[in-house]
Amino acid sequence: MTRRSGRTVRPSGVAVLLAAVLTVVALGSAACSPEATATVPFFTQVPIGPTPWASGTTGQYGLHIAPSLLGRLPATIDAYPLVEDPTNEEVYLDDTTRSQTFDNLAAAKIGDPGDDDWLVLEIAHLKPVTESTSSPAGPSASDGSDTSDPLQTWIPYFQAQACSQAGYVASTSQETINFWLVDEAQCGGGPTVYILPLGDGNVISMFGFGPLDLGRRLINSLYT
Repeated sequence: MTRRSGRTVRPSGVAVLLAAVLTVVALGSAACSPEATATVPFFTQVPIGPTPWASGTTGQYGLHIAPSLLGRLPATIDAYPLVEDPTNEEVYLDDTTRSQTFDNLAAAKIGDPGDDDWLVLEIAHLKPVTESTSSPAGPSASDGSDTSDPLQTWIPYFQAQACSQAGYVASTSQETINFWLVDEAQCGGGPTVYILPLGDGNVISMFGFGPLDLGRRLINSLYT
């Protein structure tokens, strides 16, 4: 099965500024029309607040904690606040697989495991694919060169790591949710894992549990 590494390309700063100006003009015109409709922002921002990584920090293998990445995520999911998770950021900081795969990372969560509904996530930026950053565990071409895709190495790694806290990986699949191509895994203990590339080099990896399925709701709230 061919996987798609991303869905969209983030607009440049100039494009965003121009879009914002056009939106203001459009709203001014639409206000006089009986058919005026509400517009939606490109993205919302998770409030970072006090954090040990206010200016970012870099682990021993080069992974940088960058809370600004959380700006790509919605601030709330069904009124549940999404907050930065410095505890997991500290753990991930010196994780060798994450350091091989990503150059920047931030973590966030809703609630805590054990709550009726909870979600743990990380958003990270993929390193450029070069011979030095390709995973040694990936496939190799017949000429001996490394042709591994860091994202495709990351997906089963994260699924296994997340589900190790909840039994095992019971099943895996792909699904299109809100126009995003998402890799999913169901853990034997109940939690669901979602991984999706955003098309700008950033990848959201998350797992959660509960009847609200907060991970799916987050994907449905993402703007392209």
